[in-house]
Amino acid sequence: MNHPHPDPLPPTGEGENRNGRAPEGRTRGGRQTLWRTLLTSVLGGIFVCSALLYASQADRQPAGNRILNEGIPTPLTDQPGNVERGRRIVLDRERGDCVVCHALPLPERRFHGTVGLPLDNIGNRYTAAELRLRLLDPKTLNPHSIMPAYHTVAGLHSVLETYQGKPILTAQEIEDVVAYLLTLRKGAPQAAKSLQIPSSPQHETSSYSVEGRRSGYTYLSEEHRQLQDDTFGNPGMLWIERGRELWDRTQGDSQQACAGCHGDAATSMRGVRTRYPQFDPRTEKLINLEQRINRCRTERLQAEAYPYESEPLLALSAFVSFQSRGMPLSVDIEGPAAPFFEAGKAFFMRRRGQLDLACSHCHDEYAGQRLRGEVVSQGQTNGFPVYRLSWQTLGSTHRMFAWCNTAIRAQPLAHGANDYVNLELYLAWRGRGLPVETPGVRR
Repeated sequence: MNHPHPDPLPPTGEGENRNGRAPEGRTRGGRQTLWRTLLTSVLGGIFVCSALLYASQADRQPAGNRILNEGIPTPLTDQPGNVERGRRIVLDRERGDCVVCHALPLPERRFHGTVGLPLDNIGNRYTAAELRLRLLDPKTLNPHSIMPAYHTVAGLHSVLETYQGKPILTAQEIEDVVAYLLTLRKGAPQAAKSLQIPSSPQHETSSYSVEGRRSGYTYLSEEHRQLQDDTFGNPGMLWIERGRELWDRTQGDSQQACAGCHGDAATSMRGVRTRYPQFDPRTEKLINLEQRINRCRTERLQAEAYPYESEPLLALSAFVSFQSRGMPLSVDIEGPAAPFFEAGKAFFMRRRGQLDLACSHCHDEYAGQRLRGEVVSQGQTNGFPVYRLSWQTLGSTHRMFAWCNTAIRAQPLAHGANDYVNLELYLAWRGRGLPVETPGVRR
């Protein structure tokens, strides 16, 4: 019978004498055999690792496009790129939307982003081949790039169903954008005017900034900070008053009220908001404030649970949170809460969606920069539930998570999903020491 190796090792124990040693005359051969086997294993391992590394790099190579000197010299289509079409794509929010991150000589857009470098001179800095590769998939050059791959769908995670399997731009649209970008050179008309970007507000106050952790309040304009501070004018106070009514109202088959068990919320609920989410021994997972309120409703009041994001649940969670206003966030991430904290952190760091972005890219790496006219905050949650002006209503952290997921074209989770509660814990820890602001006001 042929063996895979010329001198296979004998089975364990075979050929050994009573002392456990190889018989005389076989020691040298056995050692040679052992060394050959080890060498074969090591070389095989190196080959496999090299193959895997090559495969992982090959996965990022734009299919069918030859890369040469950090560029793709061959156009993707037979039809030359059209400058005017490329200009329109760059402005189109559903397609290129380059101005969300970059300043360009496009005066019809008032606000331009500052996350990326200005592009007014990009035609002098890069060739068509280099631009083509950077548009197709910039991660072939820099795996840490936050720029989306405009013509690559490989390796994306949790993409919104509408966009699954679809590139952001077609091959012809890539060529059109390349043609337009090549026209952007220093001295181009209106370039200086388009790059006049309003500076980011830097409101640093001792109570809203703790050891580099900044509340979203510090990114607000003076007008919006005054709106939050005014308890009469703050629109979120409408939900606080509604929550106060629900707190005192008898409900459910028990005909009891929240106040019947907890008394005066100003005393009994003081500090509660600062501790959630927390580990729940009964379910052996995290529970957040909204879920705790619903448990009290079903078990104590014998009433139906409020749907997540419903007006009464928002009102009660805002009312309870309001009792802790000004107190610092202080969640427990030790002991049984630790694995859920780590899961939340992993969610925060994970790239997802067609735009292939992680929460950390915006809120850790580029906080303080602009996406169009919006200043990117650190994404702190100490103001939630918040009244968001773009929503014209109050919203929970989970509504914000789902909104962010959808914005990067990722599949949002259901409100109350375990992954969102884990993320909520991580963010509460990330904002530790920041004061509860409920109801916060945000753009």
